[in-house]
Amino acid sequence: MTKVVFETATLADAIRKADRIAPTKGTAFDKAAGIVLTIDPSRSLVVVRATDLLIYSMEWVTSLSIEGEEAVEWRVPSKLFATVLAGLPIGSERTVTLEEVSNGRNKFVQLTSGRTKAKFNLMVTDYYPVWDVFNPDDLFECDDMGGRIAMVEWAASKTADPPLSGVHFTGTHVKSTDQYKLASAPLVISSFLEPFTVPAGILGQILKQTGEVQMGLSKDGLLLIMPEPTVQIMSTVYAVPYPNTARIEDLRERPNTVKVHKASILEIMQRANAFSGNERFPILRLFLGKEEIAVMMDTKEVGVLADVMEVPGYCDHPRIETRFGPQNIIGAIEHVPNDVLTIGYDKENPKSPLYIDGGSGYEAWVMPRKGIEAEGGA
Repeated sequence: MTKVVFETATLADAIRKADRIAPTKGTAFDKAAGIVLTIDPSRSLVVVRATDLLIYSMEWVTSLSIEGEEAVEWRVPSKLFATVLAGLPIGSERTVTLEEVSNGRNKFVQLTSGRTKAKFNLMVTDYYPVWDVFNPDDLFECDDMGGRIAMVEWAASKTADPPLSGVHFTGTHVKSTDQYKLASAPLVISSFLEPFTVPAGILGQILKQTGEVQMGLSKDGLLLIMPEPTVQIMSTVYAVPYPNTARIEDLRERPNTVKVHKASILEIMQRANAFSGNERFPILRLFLGKEEIAVMMDTKEVGVLADVMEVPGYCDHPRIETRFGPQNIIGAIEHVPNDVLTIGYDKENPKSPLYIDGGSGYEAWVMPRKGIEAEGGA
């Protein structure tokens, strides 16, 4: 039987990243649930693979020792395996041992770390997707790819079909939109061929937030990424064209602006949002004017919460009201990379998009809720 020993921190980190990719529901779960570990006693490296059928990840993890007669594959439940590993103590001398054991026809992977033991049923590997290693020589450099994707992918749709569920690369920027909100950040890619769009929601979580990564496009249209020498990631590229967002992006020079501290405005907005209770479609009412920014959340089940922050020297006009889905405007501000942001608006047209300049090239536009008339001031 095969037995492999790792430093706990090393294995836990690799499994944590794989777990973020492994599917938890739907068709992808039926076909590609779990994490696959390939153990070859002739080498000290163990390959950890995970896919949700859109993102394919492969990481080579160094082991301390491997015992066994031949190479094996273990497919383990991703969430449970990652949770157990994450709860183990880590340190320079902390190790975890994985060993294949059997009980009649049933086979398990037994995890041992100190006095902690756990057994995981092995899943069938026969129909698990297989993909090849790609050649790193075909890649080129890209700086801060993970951080830039993380800035914008919040604005992609969680429910719509591609391309609105994706992150779009233009060669100079990355952007995401669901047609109610739009986020953009600079990302210059050398050797750029043509714009492309990849699935949102995972890459920003698993790629390092700063520093250089290697990337490229395969001949069969996959995005290839090497965030470090021991990790290879492949992503599906959507074939459908991305919507033209130029008309919204032209709304940068707004007639009115206000500078605020990110933490201060998030505090009052998040407090109001927490007051929404179980409201299915909460509405955050935003008031600008009289050198103040005010927010209000009015819910039938809970009640009313209003909050105000002063902005001396800004918003020196009669109060106007506009309304937003709270997660849209809060998401736009949460991903601002700097401590201070600028909000642009049009006091003569409160129904026009709100523009957020977060510095460092980060921009966001948020559409107000339509079809709702104002009901007075705060």
